[in-house]
Amino acid sequence: MSRGYITIAQNSGDLDYVRMAYALAASIKKTQSEVDEFAIIVDPNYEMPEEYKWAFDYIIPMPWGDMAEGKDWKINNKWKYYHVTPFDETVVLDCDMLFTRDVSHWWNILATKDVWACSQVRTYRNDIATSTYYRKVFVENNLPNVYTAFLYFKKPSQTAEELFKMVEYITDNRTTFYNKYLETSIPNFLSMDVVFALAMKLCDLTDECIDESIDLPTFVHMKGKLQNHPQVGEKWHEFLDGQYINNQVYVNQFRQEYPFHYVQKDWLTDKMIKQIEDM
Repeated sequence: MSRGYITIAQNSGDLDYVRMAYALAASIKKTQSEVDEFAIIVDPNYEMPEEYKWAFDYIIPMPWGDMAEGKDWKINNKWKYYHVTPFDETVVLDCDMLFTRDVSHWWNILATKDVWACSQVRTYRNDIATSTYYRKVFVENNLPNVYTAFLYFKKPSQTAEELFKMVEYITDNRTTFYNKYLETSIPNFLSMDVVFALAMKLCDLTDECIDESIDLPTFVHMKGKLQNHPQVGEKWHEFLDGQYINNQVYVNQFRQEYPFHYVQKDWLTDKMIKQIEDM
């Protein structure tokens, strides 16, 4: 069974998501003892820089047109993961993440399900994040607490195929589905966490895709209001000291033990990327 990680990287404005995906892939190559293959999906005409190619085992042009064309937040193509992954078992990641320690042992646990979605995330202090500041739509509409920045699935799999097909339908018809199935706190934008959560609920797949009795998969989510720290704003790196030292991420001297979702794109510096390359 082939296993690997995948992400979509479509640059938007001044945001270089391919650069972020490269840092992520490089960090996985340098830290994982077993599963380190990485696939990246890019715009069809994108020319991958030569210096990045070593970190990507598969460079996949976006198929079937760009559903996110003209949008600043390019998430509309995420339903395609199931169809284009080159792996039998896949973990979907957001680009703006780094790995600092080996999580290879997670894979055999994840493999006990056909789909396994992250349902709890952590603060920089390694506490489980309890704030519902960003989750009102989930709480008020009784949606499963899904975080798609880390999502495992198998292929072929009836569960995964059904889930991603529903995700495609909801993505293409967001307003209709939101208005019909969300009773309150209806978002006025496309959120893939909401889309996947709603898809799981409508397909009655929540119990098959989430296991809240175990604390993995998980990651450190650096959205400001999740940190349970009254002085931390959305740009967390302006309030907290986040550093990359000796191949580890530290935030206010707390070593980050889980995949680190830094969120604020300008936190990742060229110096950090060079350190990852030299690891």
